[in-house]
Amino acid sequence: MKKRLSEETLLFINVIKWFFFSSLVGIIVGLSTTFFLKLLNLSIIAFSHYPYYFLLLPIGLFLVSLIAYYFYPQAQDYTTDKVIESINKERIISFPSVIKAFFLPILTIASGGSAGKEAPCADVGAGLGSILAKILRFNDEDRKKLMICGVSAGFASVFGVPISGAIFGLEVLYVGKIFYDALFPALVSGIVSYQVSSFFWD
Repeated sequence: MKKRLSEETLLFINVIKWFFFSSLVGIIVGLSTTFFLKLLNLSIIAFSHYPYYFLLLPIGLFLVSLIAYYFYPQAQDYTTDKVIESINKERIISFPSVIKAFFLPILTIASGGSAGKEAPCADVGAGLGSILAKILRFNDEDRKKLMICGVSAGFASVFGVPISGAIFGLEVLYVGKIFYDALFPALVSGIVSYQVSSFFWD
């Protein structure tokens, strides 16, 4: 009886722990997504005012390549495939990689390049989750959970789909497999991130 109560207590503590940390990730990623979308919209408006805006595309793509190559070249985890690889290989995503994942898509889209909004927000979310896990000195498995929470939160907030965001973070990273331990944290972070971005976006 005592053993069962002890297991229930540990389970309850674990639920509270992940509710807190996944909510924290949701808040951080929700704010970063809101800032990303607002900055992107302002950049598009500013660039579209130029009468020869179509000439900005080659310049913008050149600058993107230049920044990606020369700004902290060791930071390579700023694309979705690299982020997925980092999560699966339990690798820490550096802050410069997060900066690249945030600003390079804005420059690409604003100058007329073909890029989406969901991938950068998910990539930045994973990076922020990784950085938070490093600050908190989490082990590899817990860091992986926070990174999945970040991906789910980024996807949920940019599309306004918290539940789909959680499933995306779980399934896509594992190609059809579900990391069930991260299901609850991913769902919480997706809902919180969506609520935060909705509050500041409206």
